[in-house]
Amino acid sequence: MRWIMLLILGACLALAPARASDAEVIRVGSKNFSEGYLLSEILSQLLEAEGYTVERKFGLGGTLICYEALINDEIDVYPEYTGTISQAILKTGDLAPTVESINTLLADESVRVLSSFGFNNTYAMAVKGEFADAEGLRTISDLA
Repeated sequence: MRWIMLLILGACLALAPARASDAEVIRVGSKNFSEGYLLSEILSQLLEAEGYTVERKFGLGGTLICYEALINDEIDVYPEYTGTISQAILKTGDLAPTVESINTLLADESVRVLSSFGFNNTYAMAVKGEFADAEGLRTISDLA
């Protein structure tokens, strides 16, 4: 049976199901932006290094297109953000969902989220040091 996983900014091969048969091809999808391409290529190369055959289906589109491709068995895996899964797919409003909470909500979809790549894609504000010092800026809320 083909394994289907939704990937949250990461997957480690140790988290994947038992090794696929030699004939099985794993179809790796990506969204259509630079980070999506890069993460999907890294995942593809990791799978190939472990002996899997990979078919790349990059640049599919946005979140909902990739998710529908996963649900409809057009791809087997793609990198996704936990916040995006929560907001766009599950519509929970949870800005900091856990893998466990997401997997509970996805249980009926035959999809599961794997562990993280091991980094956090958090956004931050940047200002010149002199400006921050002059205005006493240390946190984003200091900008108010």
